[in-house]
Amino acid sequence: SCKPARSALAEDTGSPERAQCFSSQRMALEQPKKPVGGAYGVFLSEKRAEFTKQCAGQKVSAVAKLAGEQWKALTPAQKAPYDKKYIEAKAKFDKDMAAFLESGGVKQKGVLGLRAEKRKAKEGKAKKEKDPNAPKKPVGGAYGVFLSENREKIAKALPKDHKITDVAKAAGEQWKKLSAVAKKPYEDTFAKKQKEYQAAMEEFKKAKGDAGEAEEEEEEEEAGEEPEVPQKKLRKGGA
Repeated sequence: SCKPARSALAEDTGSPERAQCFSSQRMALEQPKKPVGGAYGVFLSEKRAEFTKQCAGQKVSAVAKLAGEQWKALTPAQKAPYDKKYIEAKAKFDKDMAAFLESGGVKQKGVLGLRAEKRKAKEGKAKKEKDPNAPKKPVGGAYGVFLSENREKIAKALPKDHKITDVAKAAGEQWKKLSAVAKKPYEDTFAKKQKEYQAAMEEFKKAKGDAGEAEEEEEEEEAGEEPEVPQKKLRKGGA
């Protein structure tokens, strides 16, 4: 069995077995990066360099806007590979995070959370009060719409002593079983919500000026920290 990480540091790790043991311990103590953005997040990550080149000289927000337009133009079949990649990445993250915590790791805030804290600290406030009139960015993608519309029905179908996380787990399993055609209405609804949010935010920024820009940035950061499709069940058997 592996010896404690501290002992491994002080001992000779020349043997293959001990080196592998030490490597596993070190990796387990490195907090895994949480995938965000759902299928769209995977799409944006893979296409960001291409979109950035196309938007050279424009505002940073132009990249996200172009990506959103390109994403909405894809068919459900074209989006399917990105959805699959996100589910696999989320499953790997859950497994790696469990190993990280079991090894004594302490969960830290993500990059977006730390960035928001740093910006708030510079403004001289422990916590910035959000404008209650600011538009709320829709999150969760098509799955979020599905969960919102079916949460009560799914909860009623579970045992009375079910955990809160059981609802998301059951919803995730039902979502994966839906065909591309069945998911289409939820994708359309989310696209409509995004369009309404963008229009409302543009009006809000016109009225608020720089304060509106800052509010939009904070809204993007907070939305980015939430998992789009909280899947708990691995796709392969035995998980």
